Amino acid sequence: MQLKRPAGARVRFYLLSDNPEVAVSPAIADMVNGTDVFLEVNPQNMGAAYTRNRGIESGDGDWVLFLDDDITVPADLLETYARAAEQEPRATGFIGLVRLPAPGKPFSDAILASGSMDIFTIAEHRKDFAWGATANIMVRRSAIGNIRFSEVYPKSGGGEDVDFFLKVRAANQYENYKTLPEAEVNHPWWKNEAPDFKRPFRYGTGNALLPEQLPQHASRELPNTVETVFLALVAAIVAAVAEPGLLGPIGIFIGGVLVIECIATTVQSIKRKAKPGLMVYWYVVVLRLSHDLGLLWGNLRRGKIEGITRRFNDNGGFRKSNHFRTNTYKIVKWILYPLLIWLAGSVYTSA
Repeated sequence: MQLKRPAGARVRFYLLSDNPEVAVSPAIADMVNGTDVFLEVNPQNMGAAYTRNRGIESGDGDWVLFLDDDITVPADLLETYARAAEQEPRATGFIGLVRLPAPGKPFSDAILASGSMDIFTIAEHRKDFAWGATANIMVRRSAIGNIRFSEVYPKSGGGEDVDFFLKVRAANQYENYKTLPEAEVNHPWWKNEAPDFKRPFRYGTGNALLPEQLPQHASRELPNTVETVFLALVAAIVAAVAEPGLLGPIGIFIGGVLVIECIATTVQSIKRKAKPGLMVYWYVVVLRLSHDLGLLWGNLRRGKIEGITRRFNDNGGFRKSNHFRTNTYKIVKWILYPLLIWLAGSVYTSA
């Protein structure tokens, strides 16, 4: 709230708290004046989507700038965004740069290697993109119209930002958001870089809803590791009744699938120039599995069996089946899976 106000611009700050028991510091309370600084506290925990929607509806400015509460910003951030708005007044919006500190622990190295936070720095690598992180992005109000964050996603966040920005993009002739790397903010590592796998699980749970909410961006792919293990366990339950001799080969198959996941993810991490280290590679594997477990749970808890193998194209593109789309990770699997199936089959036939 101490940011420089751009000359000739009307600026309003809306502080939204989703914690009804929040203790507002005197420094903040003194700034809240009901004129250009407003504080709104939800009567109960309503979730990220509801709270952001309340913020959108509280103001009436031509542009809506989303900033999360855990970032630090340069004094001229509003001036940077205002200049961009003046130069391109019909832009759908502008994606700022969210800078993470240099990793100090293996888990943070793993987060970077996993690619899960690439959206934070998309402004450094693309001139425009289909969506951006709510930590630092500005959208034209007339482009938003009556579109709001969907409350079908988890309260704590996961998928609702992708859903919202893609829907706004679609309502504006699918025009991507411009990237604005000079609008840079700093974001700290979560929990002092301590390992935390609840966040990717939560993201996976939310992402399971995206193909259902935006089917035009969805496609079918081969089962991921978690889905493969789940289907193998179902097969094991059936085999226990119908053909107990299959239990051994199925057990070998499940173990092999997990080993192949470790190999494929490690090879991909090395290609992405992850910081060498067994703990880094291990964390990358567990981060992927945590997300995919959330993806599976997000489908199973809603009874959406058909959601298994359904994937979402989060770069905003449209695609059909991608069973045979390859990358380093998949190539390793294409090589090792036939060997695993041969091994499991050999065990069964020799029993």
